[in-house]
Amino acid sequence: MAHRLRTSSAALAVRMTILALVVAVGISTPFPPAFADDDLTINGRGYGHGRGMGQWGSYGYAVDYGWDYRQILDHFYRGTRTASDAGNPLIDVAVTALDGRETLVVGPGLTVNGVPVGQPAVRVRRLGVNAFEVYSGPGCSGPWSPWGGWAPSGVRVETAGDAVKLDDLPRLCESNQLRGYRGAIVVVDRGNDQGTVNRVRLDDYLRGVVPRESPASWGSAAGGSGLNALKAQAVAARSYALASRFSSYAQTCDSIRCQVYGGAFVQPFGGAIQPLEDARTDRAVLETTGEVRRNSSGAVARTEFSASTGGWSAGGEFPAVEDLGDATAANPHRSWSATFTLSEMASRLGTAPILDVQVAARNGLGSDGGRVLSVRVSTASGAVTFSGLEFRQRLGLKSDWFVVAGAPTPAASSYVTALYVDILQRQPDVASLAGWVDALAGGMQRADLARGFVYSTEHLNRRVDDVYLSALRRHAESSGLQGWVAALQRGTPWVSVVSSIYGSAESLASLGGGDVQSWVDATYQAILGRPAEPGAASWWAGFASERGRFFVARAIYTSAEARERRLDSYYRSYLQRPVDPAGLSGFGPMLVGNGDLDVPVGLVSSGEYWLRALDRFPT
Repeated sequence: MAHRLRTSSAALAVRMTILALVVAVGISTPFPPAFADDDLTINGRGYGHGRGMGQWGSYGYAVDYGWDYRQILDHFYRGTRTASDAGNPLIDVAVTALDGRETLVVGPGLTVNGVPVGQPAVRVRRLGVNAFEVYSGPGCSGPWSPWGGWAPSGVRVETAGDAVKLDDLPRLCESNQLRGYRGAIVVVDRGNDQGTVNRVRLDDYLRGVVPRESPASWGSAAGGSGLNALKAQAVAARSYALASRFSSYAQTCDSIRCQVYGGAFVQPFGGAIQPLEDARTDRAVLETTGEVRRNSSGAVARTEFSASTGGWSAGGEFPAVEDLGDATAANPHRSWSATFTLSEMASRLGTAPILDVQVAARNGLGSDGGRVLSVRVSTASGAVTFSGLEFRQRLGLKSDWFVVAGAPTPAASSYVTALYVDILQRQPDVASLAGWVDALAGGMQRADLARGFVYSTEHLNRRVDDVYLSALRRHAESSGLQGWVAALQRGTPWVSVVSSIYGSAESLASLGGGDVQSWVDATYQAILGRPAEPGAASWWAGFASERGRFFVARAIYTSAEARERRLDSYYRSYLQRPVDPAGLSGFGPMLVGNGDLDVPVGLVSSGEYWLRALDRFPT
């Protein structure tokens, strides 16, 4: 490829400043042409919302760092403390799969509201407001006979056997299996239909939650150290349940809207019981019984958690923290990748055909700038902005911490061609074009590519030569070009280079014939496109005798008039329109240092320039 990029922390800071200004000045997006479908890859970190505890981070801290469960909880839930006073109360858990449906329960020694049924199964159907009809039968398929008339207020179904043994627990009938629950099954009025609730002791509920949220096998990891991750999960799940209120009739629910809870076992029709509990998670629940996290006011904290933070929690109710444990080797969600065709992505996002996708803002925590706050999608009908969460949900991504790995190849080709024409003022050669297109498709950011072009030796040679022509009235010699370009690439501000050339003895001779006032007037003409005001040349001549011509040239070049003139020329060159007030206020102040290079980087990195490139150089 024709150019070599130089990256540094300073360059990154400049790039982020430029991108922020591009967003701030609201550069527009005209209607572009359509182009062929292509693939776009998104690379990400973590799994889930990232708030509170990361479950894989908890595991990593337990097995890799040797932390106990309270250290883990202290780390993720800062601002809370451990309390051992929650007890083991009864809670109501909504069985959401049965919302609005009749409730079928089987089990040994069934009772309804304390009265023995005399049959292995009951069927409960809502008749009206707080009124239910109960039927009995031999099994899930009936046949059914009315039992005991109608029941007011609610129906509680229990078994009369040992509540510890799985064989003795009540079972709900599902389409192809039974699901057993500890405690009782209660049918309630939800207002317009009926709901089914498992009324169960908190610890028995957790015995069904913890192995659904964290693998029970963790308890055997690292000689048993992994049990601390399960204990942390037990305390977090206990706190979350007690701090929640799912509905008027249930404390919590059994789905991912609350915490995943599967009951005690499932049993295929005609098959054996398959336990959903595990001795290791049971131990984690038992050894932390009553423990919760309380906030500064003494209330039980709503301790959210997700599978993998990616390396930093997301903040929210609890402060964002670095999650070193997430890097544990066993974590399958530490990094991930998803690829979409542009047409598939447009369909999922509900947009017109997509031309480009760029992350617009991040939270600043962790690699790549952290979690995505907003995404700008350039489409055939203009730009659409999505929040990071909305973008993640619509595409089904694992988390909102991601980077867009590559630009569509046809669009990238148009963009690179425009950079060659506008920055280097020539057409690209085939090999260089292909190389830069591949780089963009592979994940290079537009700002990095634009900076590579603007700071390339080829472009800087032309820019310095233009200054020679205006200040010295001749082309630059080879040694002069090499010296000034090297200085610029080392970080010397553009304004200093221009002021030095204009302030030189050769410029005084070339522009002013050795007379300082004549030189001032010619410098005005070269920089501002007009002669100096009456009296200004003599005033600046006096200033030059005191401070030197360098500072006179600098003052003229960095004046508001000169900056507006140059900025307007950059807008017309790169965006084919005059500068607007927002652009002037946003970019204008930058033209007192290195802005004459960095502002073009920002303009040609913008979505407006990208879309104009597609229009100018269709593929």
